[in-house]
Amino acid sequence: MFPIDLEILKYVLYERYIFAIKQRPFRKTDDYISLQETLVHYRRKRSLLKEPIQTAPFTIFDLETTGLFPELGHEIISIGAIRINGTQPLTYQRFHQHIKPIRPVSKRTRDLTGLTKEDLANAPSFPKAFQEFLQFCEGSILVAYPAAFDMHFVEKMLKRWKLPVTTPYTIDAQAIAKQIYPNQRTQLDRMIAELGIQKLGRHHALNDAIMTAELFQVLLNECHQRDIHTTHELMEIAQSIGKS
Repeated sequence: MFPIDLEILKYVLYERYIFAIKQRPFRKTDDYISLQETLVHYRRKRSLLKEPIQTAPFTIFDLETTGLFPELGHEIISIGAIRINGTQPLTYQRFHQHIKPIRPVSKRTRDLTGLTKEDLANAPSFPKAFQEFLQFCEGSILVAYPAAFDMHFVEKMLKRWKLPVTTPYTIDAQAIAKQIYPNQRTQLDRMIAELGIQKLGRHHALNDAIMTAELFQVLLNECHQRDIHTTHELMEIAQSIGKS
């Protein structure tokens, strides 16, 4: 892997132009046009803010990426998601899709995520995969751990693909964990161990989404006991901690 300063130089000088050239054929496809129309007409449902947290629709999702910096051309290569209704028993409505990247993926990233060259070569493009993800989470509030990283990555990917940026209702589950457990470190691995949640293989988008969904339900129960009853109240708690 390149030192970060050399990686910046490499991306600025030529890799961003290569990405744009390789991207052009995809931007003429029906999948791209369909996603563009979906994003243009996307509207948040304000009724979601009044939902009780014990039954509200949430989509807990996780991304696997080629690196930490979408500004340097790093891409999303896998999305995993679990759809739940508040604290109701998990039914594991699940979504898991690999995404074919534009740039080559390093062996280090493939080893970390368990994705093979074949997995990525046979995967759909970002526009097709993201359209499927939007259909899966339609009518729900997005949840990630932490949300800042995942939503920032999604925003940068959409901009790089010259697509409208969505602004769905989103909750940062880690911000809520910091409120509920102020004297604990709240990294995902640590919280899973502390709360006795079954540990699955990490750096696998669907596994991470499953574990986060179980953790999020624990947080919802704790919030309910503290007289936090609606999704709007829940988001206010997460946002206030995120700004502190």
